[in-house]
Amino acid sequence: MIWNKTIYDTLTGCAALCDETATESSRATDIENWYRFIFLNLDCADLCRQVAMLYVRGSENTRLLAQTCIEVCEKCADEAKQFNNERAKQVYAMCQQTIVSCANILKMDAPRETESATVSTPASRFYGIDLRDALYN
Repeated sequence: MIWNKTIYDTLTGCAALCDETATESSRATDIENWYRFIFLNLDCADLCRQVAMLYVRGSENTRLLAQTCIEVCEKCADEAKQFNNERAKQVYAMCQQTIVSCANILKMDAPRETESATVSTPASRFYGIDLRDALYN
């Protein structure tokens, strides 16, 4: 999987925004109207953060979680449309960007039926070096 910083930044940005929004919304005086929005923001933040971590280390399971992330971001964005405030509009826009990023993850290095060998990503991708070179040289 080819690493793209924009995808990582979108995922971590969505996680941060949704965490902040859930915290702010939980302070609302009419909190009973915000419950679903709060919980969807928390779910969205958790999934985006996890997809970002799998993505950055090149996990073979990134696509599995990216598909789930798309579904949760869609729910979160739909819920955000019901509220008429600036923060909800930001959440809607960020979730839309994240959906596009996760769709791009699904398109990356899609397994080909004719390709029998799997390509592995070095575990050290997160650190930017290949540890085999460091250990054997």
